[in-house]
Amino acid sequence: MNVARNLTAVSVAAAAGAALGLIQVTVAELMDITTLGADFGAGAERTQGVQVTLVAWYCAMAVPLAVAIAGARRELTGKARAATVLAAAAGTLAAWPLVAGVSGTVMRDDTVPAVVTGVLLGTVAAAAVAAAPVIGKGLAAYVALLWAAALAFTALVSNTTVYAGMVQPLGLDFLDSWIAPTLRDLPDNLDYHVPTMLPVAVALVLLSGVVGGVAARRTGGWTRSVAAGAAGPVLAAAVYRLPPDELSLWNESASVVMLVLAGCCLLIAAATAAVFRRRTPDNDPAPKQPE
Repeated sequence: MNVARNLTAVSVAAAAGAALGLIQVTVAELMDITTLGADFGAGAERTQGVQVTLVAWYCAMAVPLAVAIAGARRELTGKARAATVLAAAAGTLAAWPLVAGVSGTVMRDDTVPAVVTGVLLGTVAAAAVAAAPVIGKGLAAYVALLWAAALAFTALVSNTTVYAGMVQPLGLDFLDSWIAPTLRDLPDNLDYHVPTMLPVAVALVLLSGVVGGVAARRTGGWTRSVAAGAAGPVLAAAVYRLPPDELSLWNESASVVMLVLAGCCLLIAAATAAVFRRRTPDNDPAPKQPE
């Protein structure tokens, strides 16, 4: 029975990793969130690095989310959980031929290695999810919010740009007139981006606090609750550093914003987890499965 359960979990992890990687890349291309086949000339080079980091980001999120799906409602041994991590990473590599196929000659040499980079980062995150499943729930909430914002703003607001871990509806010009004067001391490469990034940034900070607080109430553990609330922004900040050649123009600006945002989310998640942490008596039975 245990063997069948473990084999099922490993199979689910591999299938989920493949599905999540393929679906995210496909939807991003169909919605013009990414344009991997473009030539990126005549000013479009400002978002060229954004495309590469996005590919890495989609793969990095597919692996831990696949592990979370595989472990949902299943009591798995430590070895089985480790096996789901490897299976999810292997499954996510299915995005490789798709990315290679849709990428133009300008991008292919950068986007194909980005798949591997994302899978490697995702494997580290997936190991954390295998050890503490509540982190997977936090990542799922983070990715869901980002995709909702990306799809809504791309459809409704002109010139929306989606970054790894961030969405910038550039068409919201009124934000520039309201907020930009208060940010006049920012460097030139940030004052153009920050005002229209603020709506999503604020939503992400609030989400980290909610997730950290809810996780603390359910698990009583402070460290894993903070990780659940802040893992998404921290991973997003990290993914910019892994293909360092892409840190230029708009991608460089987004990397700075994500680094600051990750720090804010860590602080908010830590504070809410501390406030809402459920202290359990020493004689309470330990949970069957760590969250």
